[in-house]
Amino acid sequence: MFFLIDQHFSLSYEEILENINTSNSYTDCYVYPDLKSFFLNWIFALVNEKNIALMDSDLSEKEINDNNLTVNQFVKIDNPKKVYSVEELVNSIQNSNSEITLFTSGTTGFTRKFTHPLKNLIRKINVSDERKNDVWGFAFNPTHVAGVQVFFQAILNQNLLVNVFMESKDFIINAINEYKITNLSSTPTFYRLLLPLNQSFDSVTKITIGGEKSDNYLISQVEKYFPNARINNVYGSTETGPLFSSQNDEFIVQDKHIGLVKVVDDELYIHKNLFGKTSQLNLIDDFYATGDLIEWLDDEQRRFRFTSRKNELINVGGYKVNPYEVEDELTQHPKIRNVRVFGKPNAVLGNVICCEVELLPNLELKEEEVRFYLNGKIQNFKIPRKISFVEKIELTRTGKKKIV
Repeated sequence: MFFLIDQHFSLSYEEILENINTSNSYTDCYVYPDLKSFFLNWIFALVNEKNIALMDSDLSEKEINDNNLTVNQFVKIDNPKKVYSVEELVNSIQNSNSEITLFTSGTTGFTRKFTHPLKNLIRKINVSDERKNDVWGFAFNPTHVAGVQVFFQAILNQNLLVNVFMESKDFIINAINEYKITNLSSTPTFYRLLLPLNQSFDSVTKITIGGEKSDNYLISQVEKYFPNARINNVYGSTETGPLFSSQNDEFIVQDKHIGLVKVVDDELYIHKNLFGKTSQLNLIDDFYATGDLIEWLDDEQRRFRFTSRKNELINVGGYKVNPYEVEDELTQHPKIRNVRVFGKPNAVLGNVICCEVELLPNLELKEEEVRFYLNGKIQNFKIPRKISFVEKIELTRTGKKKIV
């Protein structure tokens, strides 16, 4: 019975048990060379109730030093625990007192670490007999909170993970067909790069979209090609873990979060009680300003929609431009695969709107056609003044569009 399939190797549950029962050490800050060694090291630590930091392989020396980390140093364990069945393995992980340290992606300019008790990270994991036959397309970075959630959902239900993170469109399509993948969980960018498709996939019964702002157009396109899938749009972070969930682009503040979530000048604030342990947050009256901007749709029902990141708004001649508004329109163009909108400093206007466009294969588009398409859909000052066509839009280590 396999736990992991990667294009270069596989990992069975039997190999996991053998590693647990023949090892006596692990690495608590592990810059991993591959998924197999990463998972084996992590699982061994969890079973033995040891704390572990999940490290990105491309963390810089400065980021490592700033967070006071010592990487790839083996820690010996006296009398390590033995586990003789997959059921024992699952039980050991579920009841582990380990703490897991995760690192933000650094999109705000620096990397911060947050430490979560394992119990907090798995509290929303659905473990049941109904989930035993699930097959996961592993489409998130394994060191970040969304990838961590998929890992636990899979291993606690004795599922198979098929690694498709940062793989090509053809590779992902073949993997879905070959392994009859039932669950996909990834960023809106992942699905935009996967679409459009020349077939639908009946095997997929659950799709999760998270990590970036999504929109109803993307969700409708995903529904078209995955007709049997229940779609879940989630909001969470390294700091909090999963927080909000919805079937569209609208979210609701649940009763349990009243008093722990508030909005100040359209910005979402979250109380420190919802965060993992850290000393690196600037709090205002015990609340943290997330930088995520929202619009209220219904105050009484506490219903809202995410609109942008505060630091990504572009000042153009005194007007604030939300780059996501422009991107949402452009990604609906039939020739456009992906797009990134950003501002560049300008002595007269403060900034000018710029746009990188990645076209679908073997298609052509001109700058004036892009502007004509946007004309009438958004206000004139929001239409990009500089448009460049690129072979591929660069992504971050978490599979999101890189902020320019």
